[in-house]
Amino acid sequence: MKRIYFLILSAFISAMAMAQDGGTTNVDVNLKGDGGVAAFPWLWVIGGIVFVLLLVALLSGGRGTDRVVHKKTIIKE
Repeated sequence: MKRIYFLILSAFISAMAMAQDGGTTNVDVNLKGDGGVAAFPWLWVIGGIVFVLLLVALLSGGRGTDRVVHKKTIIKE
């Protein structure tokens, strides 16, 4: 069974490698465009805020108010 899996996997990988070969590459460089994501600095600010909030939520997840405190009272007579 392992040989069949290996055969299928190697055929798939070789097909992927052959699919990447050939053809010409046409690259269109537009320097006078709108700038893409760099034209929206507010997007970077919002993304940074969301990232920081996610970090805080993930790192402080175990420090909630649901702690269990066990107290023992020993009375000596």
